[in-house]
Amino acid sequence: MSWNSSAKQRPSPNNQWMAANRPTTGIGFIGVAAAIAIWTFCLYLQRRLPLPQMHLSPGWRWGVSLLFFADGLGTFIWSAITLVKANREKRLASSGPYALVRHPMYGTVLWSGTAAVAFFFQSWLVLLGVLPLHLVWIWLVQKEEQELLQRFGDTYLEYIEVTGQFLPRMASLKKVAQDPSDTDG
Repeated sequence: MSWNSSAKQRPSPNNQWMAANRPTTGIGFIGVAAAIAIWTFCLYLQRRLPLPQMHLSPGWRWGVSLLFFADGLGTFIWSAITLVKANREKRLASSGPYALVRHPMYGTVLWSGTAAVAFFFQSWLVLLGVLPLHLVWIWLVQKEEQELLQRFGDTYLEYIEVTGQFLPRMASLKKVAQDPSDTDG
């Protein structure tokens, strides 16, 4: 047996932990692709059918679109930083934006992304497209939630009781109101 092949068979303890605790990959890419497909389909229908359209001045159109884009980008970056920190500490991400929702990155695409696209293209249909898109994201995160439940057990069950998947629950809002340091990430 060559040195290279034996090295591949004996991963380091850190690599073993990472392999055992690797989160589901591809869900975010699939969800973003689904979002783009739904947004595109809604825009296609908007152009083909006599549907009502938003009537915003260019300033409002750009302003509201950029506001939702900035909100989404900021939340995405904050979520990524919080998640990396939790992964380094080998714990469940439950602070920062995760104190409010279990999937803030996905929620950002779902809510802020849809709103930004809807207002930019002045499409009520894209705004309504959030409903089927929400169902797609609920379906996509099921495997990831099962993996997190296996990995974190009762801690994750308690976390589920307090936080919503993509929108805050009243319990998470009350918790953050009582202890604002929870959102520090």
